[in-house]
Amino acid sequence: MMSLISIVARSLGGATTASRVPNGGLPLGALAFRWPNIALLGCCLLACGGSAEAEPTEEPRVQAEPPAPGATRVEAAVVSASATALRVVLPGEVAGSRDALLAASLGGFVEAVLVEEGEDVRANQVIARVDSATQGARLGQMRVELDAAQHELERAERLVGSISEQSIDAARTRVAAARAAVRTAQVMAGRATVRAPFAGTIATLNVERGEVMAPGQPLARLIQLDPVLVTLAVPDRDVVALRPGLPAVVRAPALGEAVAGHVRRISPAARVETRAFEVEIEVANANRRLLPGMIANVEIETDAGEQQVVIPQYMLVTRVDGNGVFRIDNDVARWQPVEVGSVVRDQVVIASGLEAGTEIVVTGHRELQDGDALLVARRGRCCTAGRVVYTAPGEVAQAPAPAPAAEVAE
Repeated sequence: MMSLISIVARSLGGATTASRVPNGGLPLGALAFRWPNIALLGCCLLACGGSAEAEPTEEPRVQAEPPAPGATRVEAAVVSASATALRVVLPGEVAGSRDALLAASLGGFVEAVLVEEGEDVRANQVIARVDSATQGARLGQMRVELDAAQHELERAERLVGSISEQSIDAARTRVAAARAAVRTAQVMAGRATVRAPFAGTIATLNVERGEVMAPGQPLARLIQLDPVLVTLAVPDRDVVALRPGLPAVVRAPALGEAVAGHVRRISPAARVETRAFEVEIEVANANRRLLPGMIANVEIETDAGEQQVVIPQYMLVTRVDGNGVFRIDNDVARWQPVEVGSVVRDQVVIASGLEAGTEIVVTGHRELQDGDALLVARRGRCCTAGRVVYTAPGEVAQAPAPAPAAEVAE
């Protein structure tokens, strides 16, 4: 820096001496040559001073403490106790509590239709008559044949000793056959009249008077609308927690409000097509706002049991000698055997062996062995809605307050 200032100073001094006049004044050209050199000197001084101040003082770097040799990187969580409960929300279809297709088993000429579509009918009310006149005539014929057989038997019994026993037995057989024919004709005549098997509403009517129907062809559909059933397809992981009588809440877009119901029936076997179990929810429907064919959402929640430790299944380590988890003791993995209770979907109830407030390994635990050194990358709390809630850096993970229920929604 000093050498640069000396060079500029000498340049300024030489210029001044060469340009001086005898009377001690300076010509205009000398002044024009001098001022740019003064400006150059100022710039040099500023540049040198700025570079000296811009040199930062490098602070010593603090190196993080290296992990223990061979430490396994894991994630951990502090477990807590909660009430085990299952909350299932599934769509379903509304259907009548009873639904029947009515038909005349023998078919024939439709003589009369005594109801209309949409009409409410009582149990055993006549819906239609199909070829009842023909069946009535056949019944009368069978009765005449029965009377004739009985008269013949009476004459044979009066002639005992004059005729053979074989003739008397034949007369008795004819009477028995005639009586059986009368009973058959009575059944056929009764089936010619179609009656309502239960009280309900005629949903559809597929027949008109004067038609000829084939045997077994449906002529009407009868539905009971109070109560109604909402049918659900429940997967196997959820059906094990359900039982008849559990309360349910049904919501349908057509209602605008929720209505109460309960589990009426659980199918003992899954359907082959869907591998799901059919569950029926019974709902009172006195105002008939729920109609067959509507879609509704059903929410079922199991009873919350006592407070227990509940963890996701993936945290559990299964070995030949039993199940367990790895708890953390001063950044060292310790094998902790546990006894598994019930399974609620993807959550496992720990019956014994693990207390609330224990910190366990939740990620990276599959290949651990007892006594392995650990490098905990993240810590959190277990669990909220079946998931670990990880804490912010520097925050201490603590067991959360007991939850009202370990809910799992579909």
